[in-house]
Amino acid sequence: MDRRSFALKALYSLAALAVPLDTWQEIADRGRRAQFGGAAVGRGEINAVRDMFAMLSRSDEQFGGGHARLAVVQYLTTDVAGYLRGRFASEDDRKAMFSAASQVAWLAGWKSFDSSEHGLAQRYFVQSVRLANEAHDRALASFTLRAMAHQAVDLGHGQPALDLADSALHWSGGRATPAATALFITLAARGYAATGDRQRTTTAINKAENLLSSADPGAEPVWIQTTQFTEAALAHETGRALQDLGDLGESERQFGRSVATRNQTAKRRTHALTIAYLAEVQCAQGFLQEATKNWNLALDSLSGVTSGRTRGAVKNLRTRLSSFGPRLPAFAQRLDRRAAAYLRGEDLNANR
Repeated sequence: MDRRSFALKALYSLAALAVPLDTWQEIADRGRRAQFGGAAVGRGEINAVRDMFAMLSRSDEQFGGGHARLAVVQYLTTDVAGYLRGRFASEDDRKAMFSAASQVAWLAGWKSFDSSEHGLAQRYFVQSVRLANEAHDRALASFTLRAMAHQAVDLGHGQPALDLADSALHWSGGRATPAATALFITLAARGYAATGDRQRTTTAINKAENLLSSADPGAEPVWIQTTQFTEAALAHETGRALQDLGDLGESERQFGRSVATRNQTAKRRTHALTIAYLAEVQCAQGFLQEATKNWNLALDSLSGVTSGRTRGAVKNLRTRLSSFGPRLPAFAQRLDRRAAAYLRGEDLNANR
């Protein structure tokens, strides 16, 4: 089977589920013309890439980084690469296409990160930054630097995460919108927390809160609107920072706030992760019944999700439960069996 042909067919079939058929046909036709190189590129092609980015981003949030990752990469290396080799009617169109391409490269990196393919994710992130710089879009380049900071702090590299977050703030140079700046500052807070700097963590969180409260969602760039950096996302990251600092009570409150304010259907993967982190801090405080309830809710959300991060959260669940040894209550033993079934790819409800 020809790998490229198979990937293209898989992508087009996926997109047809979320895009009206006539719109999808136009996107597909433009992409096929672009692959031969030298095609005229204008607003129609730019909008096609933006629409594809938005659609694939929504799919990523609902089904995880492992879902359609090859399709994103194939779209980037065929259709989008063809557009970048095309002829542009104006310099503004050229910049807009490189910005759109940067967003797709970011998505390829983010999906790789979520799939725990960290070296591959880093390569795509670097390409995303290069494409954004070619478009002279410093705020978008900062958005990808922020993703690299997120990856670093999740892997336990606090100082590099802080350096990357600071670079995002410096590189945006005051050009970023309030919500985008709040996002960059939030990752700086994660970096401060990972390095044990409580005062700067608190200051950064408060500044991000103030910026986000003043943001106009409709005036934010497409990458903020698509990824939906909202109160729920800020509370999630705040909870993670406070968890790293050992402030478990306030961390629990922030995770609860995130759960309560999130669009659970649109952000299914992140919702499951937030509930799992909430359960972790509850367990660490000795609230095993509450933690078990939330871990079960997290597992309920994971049917059909393919994500290295969610698998990591479930493995951590089992590690924490194993620390109880023979003292583990029956209700938590049932949870442990569900978690094991999830990791084996079995029916999550079989051991409920």
